[in-house]
Amino acid sequence: MGALGGSLSYMRFLVDGEAPKNPGAAFEKAFESRRFTPLNPAQEAAESAGWVVTEAPFDDELPITRGVFLFGDLVVISYREDKWAIPKPVLKRETQKRIQQIIDEEKKDPETIGKAFVKAVQDSVLVQLKQKTLPRSKIIDVVWDMAKGEARVFGRGTVVSERLASLFERTFQVRVDVGPWAARAFRLDLGSRAMGVLERLSPGWLFPDPMRAIEEGLDEALTGAGVAPTIGMPKPKATTAAAPTPKASDFDTPPWEG
Repeated sequence: MGALGGSLSYMRFLVDGEAPKNPGAAFEKAFESRRFTPLNPAQEAAESAGWVVTEAPFDDELPITRGVFLFGDLVVISYREDKWAIPKPVLKRETQKRIQQIIDEEKKDPETIGKAFVKAVQDSVLVQLKQKTLPRSKIIDVVWDMAKGEARVFGRGTVVSERLASLFERTFQVRVDVGPWAARAFRLDLGSRAMGVLERLSPGWLFPDPMRAIEEGLDEALTGAGVAPTIGMPKPKATTAAAPTPKASDFDTPPWEG
């Protein structure tokens, strides 16, 4: 899924901070210092992450210039994360095969092989396995509307809520937070009366009557089993007070004129 194609599924973030007066020049420098760097099989790094061009996320040589990410008030960029995924059983098997090959070729005594030697062989085998495979890649598109202070992130999970959000904050020098409808409501241009009503809202059941019936039925089942009910909505107290008798004067004036 992504901003340019696939299923339109995304998370919305609220951006707290002002964009620079010249976002093109400022963001070019910010992206360049945090752009994606490809993994090297000979290095120990197991993963790498950074910014890439949305239209060409696998072109590691393409510069990130304002012409490819800035469209009016919109900043369109992508986050790429690569990770080596060599199964441990495969690494263990290939390491044992390589050690046995060394023993056979060099007539080496197996009793003289220590942990340091095994670790050196394992590292060598790991490099060879990396050279034969490709790292797993994850691409997440980001569209930041600077005028509205909102960013749409086309992905979900820990990568979005933690890693990408942290990189976004460091790159643009802003604060971001997940923007559900309740949080976005406080950004609307409301009058003082409407804002007061909004601030006094509290959580409640969307369908109170069915939920009350379910909880009362559970209470009855617990009571019948000899267990004191532990949940349930407060029930109204019983009263024996009689209803007031209507008077003739109550019908003299229509209720809408009273």
